[in-house]
Amino acid sequence: MRELETQRLKLRKLREDDAESIFNNWATDPEVTKFLTWYPHKDISETEKILNQWLEEYGKPDCYRYGIESKQTGELMGMIDVVGYHHGNPVLGSAMGRRFWNQGYNTEALKAVVKELQTVGFDTIVAEAADANIGSNTVIKKCGFELVGTWESKISDKKPDILPVNSYRLFKNKRKSDDYNDLNSETIDRWVDEGWEWGKPISHEVYENAKKGDWNVVLTPTKPVPKEWFGDLKGKRVLGLASGGGQQIPIFTALGADCWVLDFSAKQIETEKAVASREGYNVHAIRADMTKPLPFSDGFFDMIFHPVSNCYIEKVEPVWKECARILKKGGRLISGLDNGFNFLFEEDDEEHVVNSLPYNPLENEEQKKQLLDNDYGIQFSHSIDEQIGGQLRAGFRLLDIYEDTNGEGKLHDRNVPCFWATLAEKE
Repeated sequence: MRELETQRLKLRKLREDDAESIFNNWATDPEVTKFLTWYPHKDISETEKILNQWLEEYGKPDCYRYGIESKQTGELMGMIDVVGYHHGNPVLGSAMGRRFWNQGYNTEALKAVVKELQTVGFDTIVAEAADANIGSNTVIKKCGFELVGTWESKISDKKPDILPVNSYRLFKNKRKSDDYNDLNSETIDRWVDEGWEWGKPISHEVYENAKKGDWNVVLTPTKPVPKEWFGDLKGKRVLGLASGGGQQIPIFTALGADCWVLDFSAKQIETEKAVASREGYNVHAIRADMTKPLPFSDGFFDMIFHPVSNCYIEKVEPVWKECARILKKGGRLISGLDNGFNFLFEEDDEEHVVNSLPYNPLENEEQKKQLLDNDYGIQFSHSIDEQIGGQLRAGFRLLDIYEDTNGEGKLHDRNVPCFWATLAEKE
């Protein structure tokens, strides 16, 4: 590893004579060490022992451990290092004396180390922080890392308490999906820019009313979800699955829930973050593909809210299995489902049946052409066996269900239901 310099900092190897600075500046501070793998040092001999271990590891070719030194004063303020490797990608961790917090030093150091790791050939860099460690999460996000998941984990064998840990990635090169999901993501981003109904965030007034108990949310075009489906959300962990856009998650937050949202549209995630910033609350917003394993621990959530969206994926049963995995026993899955009826008709023609079911543009070029010509992305019909039977086979018990219409058009005028909403409980 090379010595690095920034405007205010020198990032260098630790030395034997650093023990006193480490001991005085952060190793004895319970606030600094709260989320480190070890407890505050009571005697400098503890610091000297761990420092000797760190110094020995400089002999390894994959060791990147930097002391953070002030160029102005020469004082050692903290350290930042690669604490391990995840699938070959470096995982960064840091500690900084409390006197130096909130002055941008951690951000400055992290950016420098990231640049160095990218220079030596690492395309993906990992950072992790306990969810309760607000400062570290803020620094990581300031440096451009993307939240990719949250797991429950113990800090170390010495600190066995289980707590949520946020995992972040910084990618040197822009990732690109090689399947239809990427097209759908870009399509929805464009819809949001064009004023898509399901990408318009709630107003400040609606958020404030929700805090006073005046609220409703929808899974399908027109009917509000019965409030009894939710119960008391205060203190509950809620996942909005493909539920970005700042419409439902702000309501749940106003009701006291601790909320995550996962969506594959970058614009929907941006909107979700913008509402959180406007209203002054924290949201865990993850841009990810729900057809892949969901980036959460087993039994992590109390509730999953999943508006109509799985019409954009080919296989829904793997999603139900993942929902069952990440929900607690007794946890609730609240879903909006397209029953497939709309796929029988072509654009703006709800009288003449032109298609047959199942509707799968990956297997039918004419259906694919219909969708692309109308800028609909790639969509799929799903049967009741896939939608509701899939939930049952995944380990859910169906508690309630209702139907809804399109909200407009000839089918709506004739009261033809095109959607279902389901309440299911993990057994």
